[in-house]
Amino acid sequence: VRADGNDSSPMCGNELLCMADLYCEKILQVDDRGGDGGGAKITDRQHPSISPMYANLCNLPPALISVGTADPLLDDSLFLASRYSLCGNDVETVLYEGGEHGIGHFGLQEDDEMGRRAREHTLQFMKRYI
Repeated sequence: VRADGNDSSPMCGNELLCMADLYCEKILQVDDRGGDGGGAKITDRQHPSISPMYANLCNLPPALISVGTADPLLDDSLFLASRYSLCGNDVETVLYEGGEHGIGHFGLQEDDEMGRRAREHTLQFMKRYI
């Protein structure tokens, strides 16, 4: 997640990090590097059940990764697409210039031309594999 402050729409990187921490509350580990036995609980953001970038991605079905260039998760999405492909899976990555998080599914761009194109592309992808 890019630390883009609070400027993106509909969600900025800071909001996504906050949501990830809320989601991750149940997966904690104790940080006892101080050796005093009273370590603080910290979230393991690299746990495979939290981030697919650290999971075994072998033998998975085809995937469509749609991401906008203004999405705080752009880098993560491109990295995931690369890992997915390197594991021998079929992946189609579609970039939407200026697209924000959730392009075509929610937010300010849901019903503009780009959003409609993103939804149509998603439907066509699903029809190829269902």
